[in-house]
Amino acid sequence: MNKIRQKLAAGKAVTMFNVDFQSPRLVEHLGSFGLDVCFLDGERMSYDFERIEEMRRAAHLAGIACMARPWMNEPGLITRYFDCGLDGMAFPHVEDAAGAQRLIEAVRYARPKDHADKIVIAMVETPAAIAKVGEIAAVPGVDVVNIGVHDVALAAGYPGRPEHPEVEILVDQAIGRILGAGKHVALNVLDNWEPRMQAFRAKGVLWWNVRARTFLDRGVSQYLALLERHGG
Repeated sequence: MNKIRQKLAAGKAVTMFNVDFQSPRLVEHLGSFGLDVCFLDGERMSYDFERIEEMRRAAHLAGIACMARPWMNEPGLITRYFDCGLDGMAFPHVEDAAGAQRLIEAVRYARPKDHADKIVIAMVETPAAIAKVGEIAAVPGVDVVNIGVHDVALAAGYPGRPEHPEVEILVDQAIGRILGAGKHVALNVLDNWEPRMQAFRAKGVLWWNVRARTFLDRGVSQYLALLERHGG
């Protein structure tokens, strides 16, 4: 994780890719492109602990880090995840500083000797969490705060509309508060990533989350469009 911390300190982008598939081989292949972190989403995918270990090994073989998100922020589960050799974790549904502090204590319990080497991402997913995100980011041990834009849009009453003006106001407020606390901001890369990445990069966002499905869908769509232009 030292390479990742060095990139962030130098103001360089970090890319974390959500594998989407339970494939160690895919992890190793995508890691070979120079991406930074493999992300295993235990909240949405049915990874068992053995498969998490296998995919973490594949990530390390590719020279990249491996992180995961548990399906709940329970100390015993956090310990079990870290026992798989993960380099860090992203914790969902962090609503306030007290919740963030409990997570940091769970990480320290799970990894008493090397907890300082682990990356901790707190995920804020509601307008209420954004109102307190400066306090969340200020908790010692929190390295990155991820703004769940789609979740914020849903909670704000704009489901499926992450670019609604009211949602963008909330996101901008969160970015300012996180950076003001001296921490890094993570965002998911959406479909129209060219204009949005440029705009958010200018605001100081360095950590980007991309789904493997996004890479695949984009590549296939480009191929089919090329085929169509040359007669199908």
